[in-house]
Amino acid sequence: MYKIFFVCGETSGDMHAAHLVNELYKIISPNQLIIKAIGGNYLKASGVELFFNCKHLASMGLTEVIKNLSLYLGLERELLFELISFNPDILVFVDFPGFNLRLLKKVKQQFPNTKTVYYLPPQVWAWNEGRTKILAKYCDLVLCGLPFEEEFHRKRGVNAFYVGNPILSELENFDRETIRQELGITTKNTLIGLFPGSRESEIHYMLSVLLNASERLFKAYPNYKFMIAQAPTISNLEEKINGFTKKNNLLTKFKILPPGNNHKLLYASDFLWLTSGTVTLEAALYETPMILGYKGNQINYFLYLLLKKINMIGLPNIILGEKVVPELIQNEATPENYYQITKECLEVHGHLELMKKSLKKVKEKLTTNNASKEAALRISKLF
Repeated sequence: MYKIFFVCGETSGDMHAAHLVNELYKIISPNQLIIKAIGGNYLKASGVELFFNCKHLASMGLTEVIKNLSLYLGLERELLFELISFNPDILVFVDFPGFNLRLLKKVKQQFPNTKTVYYLPPQVWAWNEGRTKILAKYCDLVLCGLPFEEEFHRKRGVNAFYVGNPILSELENFDRETIRQELGITTKNTLIGLFPGSRESEIHYMLSVLLNASERLFKAYPNYKFMIAQAPTISNLEEKINGFTKKNNLLTKFKILPPGNNHKLLYASDFLWLTSGTVTLEAALYETPMILGYKGNQINYFLYLLLKKINMIGLPNIILGEKVVPELIQNEATPENYYQITKECLEVHGHLELMKKSLKKVKEKLTTNNASKEAALRISKLF
């Protein structure tokens, strides 16, 4: 009997891990495999026993981590105690570096015979490169999702392999016109998709910016429609939007799509306003033009400036090596900037087509490998 424990901290990681588990079941009979996890609904649906639901963990930045420090430390203690009795053959960490890198070190020190795998490692090539030393010392196998990561890590002593990006196989095949009809979008409408974030801290800083920008755009173009994606980790988004629009006397009508419709909105929109994260790569692979934005706590932003290694944060831009997608970070993330850039992109002839052409190159940069299948094969060889 083989035993694996997964550690995920966010919805995207939970989804990627679930696909990986399904591929493992194709290699190793479910009767010969026991899997437990810190995860969410995707892993649970795959038949994995949840030790803790990761929906309670999502946070970003030093200040948010400090607020939840007792939760993280308590969970860490409980997990280490659980691992004594469960005694997994392999422990798989998925993204979520703030928690996972600390845990990785402790696991390898206390359970030296447990194989450790990091699936979709932290973006140390962008900032905080020192974390690479932890991967090199404590990780038996690192499975990368971006083509340049393998070489980067290997040069620094990490046993890394590029397996492909799981998002490619998670894309859905839609008929754009059918979706737009479902959403009530006519040929006279321009659809702007708003993605304010999947963490409470992101909603706190980004929502008001996007709503104010929508109001400016709506006043200039009454035929524009605005739809907002809701992450499953955010439960009171509608209440926050209604409270803000009422308080600020906004005329714009916002339609909030229930969780699970993100990919439809990414594909059907004419233009997107995205909070930085995995969603920017998803949008690029659907070839939908966008603005990438991020605004947060000033202390976190200052630390980011101290540790950053490159001058871009958007995955499409990083993969292509050039800023093809506008980035509005911190003080630049203003309603006026969103309004002006969106207006220029939609009004200037050829601007959208040029961005779409550039985004098409993103998919060409990624291998067509099934990342979940490749990762499952490499992990199965560790038994």
